[in-house]
Amino acid sequence: MVTLHIGGRAVSWADAEKLFVEAARTQRIEFRDPAGVLLAATDPAGAIEPDWVRGITPEETARRLTEPGFTFEEMKQRLGWQ
Repeated sequence: MVTLHIGGRAVSWADAEKLFVEAARTQRIEFRDPAGVLLAATDPAGAIEPDWVRGITPEETARRLTEPGFTFEEMKQRLGWQ
């Protein structure tokens, strides 16, 4: 049997729907097997960002703005679309 954990505590399946709706945006929700092994987890929106998002810093943005770019017409020509 899988148990549902919201905010680090086990929750009964009877209460799960109501609590899930309330907690999904603010607390970590986990599904665990009988041994307590984590099967899946959710985190509130925006709590977990991929590495590429964390890499978008003002310094990185400024560095990329100094790189050469291409107009759409130049890109079409480079791709052989013209």
